[in-house]
Amino acid sequence: MKKLLTSLSLGALIFAACTEDLAPITKTWTETLSQLTANVAEVSKTAAELKVRASGVMAPADDKEGSDLKAKLDAAVAGVDKGLADAQVALSSSTTSVNEAITKGKVAGVQTAIDKAKADVDGAIDGVKAKLKSIEELIGSLDKRAADAAEKSKAAAATATASAPPTVDATKPGEADYDALDFKDGSDELDLDKAATKTSLDALIALMNSCKEIVVEVEGHTSKVGDAKKNKELSAKRAQAVTRHLINVGKVSPSKVKKTYGYGSDKLAMEEPEPGSDAEKAMDPAKLAAVRDRNERVHLRILKPCPANK
Repeated sequence: MKKLLTSLSLGALIFAACTEDLAPITKTWTETLSQLTANVAEVSKTAAELKVRASGVMAPADDKEGSDLKAKLDAAVAGVDKGLADAQVALSSSTTSVNEAITKGKVAGVQTAIDKAKADVDGAIDGVKAKLKSIEELIGSLDKRAADAAEKSKAAAATATASAPPTVDATKPGEADYDALDFKDGSDELDLDKAATKTSLDALIALMNSCKEIVVEVEGHTSKVGDAKKNKELSAKRAQAVTRHLINVGKVSPSKVKKTYGYGSDKLAMEEPEPGSDAEKAMDPAKLAAVRDRNERVHLRILKPCPANK
């Protein structure tokens, strides 16, 4: 009996020696699993928000590079969906692996399983984050292209508006500037290669031929650039060139143009700084060019309008 008791005591000691305290490592796993789950949820939320943004992004029309970027964006979004699925699978399989290690009762085995779980889930999350960064960059690129396209469209519309000839009522005395009507640099030769010049001349011809009674004066104006006396002579020649075009091309009766004038820069449409002055140097070059373009114009004055019933 004594020998039996001794044998049982030794067996109990051996069993106790083989059993490890898993409470601390189990607590560690519970905390780790909670954090990993929160990390997956957070990146899933970010992905959902970014996918909504991506769904509203479009490539500008007729933009080949933009279309290629949109295709890459769509592919990246699809890649995020797969990455999130991989993260969920990693989380699930890691939980199974750690639980199996716990049943084996070895702290070292559980720790190894926890370390692998963190590596697998964090790796999957990092992959998703990399794709999200790529999506952010693609959205930014497409947004910029869309903004640039909108700006170009706006500028084109503004140019078209600026190039359009003025609307003139032939039945009333009045005047109008044709500042989009252009000449070759430094000459009185009409620049017929420019669409705006042809459009302005066609509008003038239509106005002059709207009735037989209309009588006008044609004035030429320049900017302040150049010699003042030569500018007056040039502006007079330009007014005469427009008149010749009306008569020769538009078949306008010569009697409808009472007189042509050349004012040079004496009657500016917009205030313009003196060439070489401090005011000129301080002015934005683009604005200065726009002011000078505005001042270089042909001006029409209706002296005798068409009868109102015509």
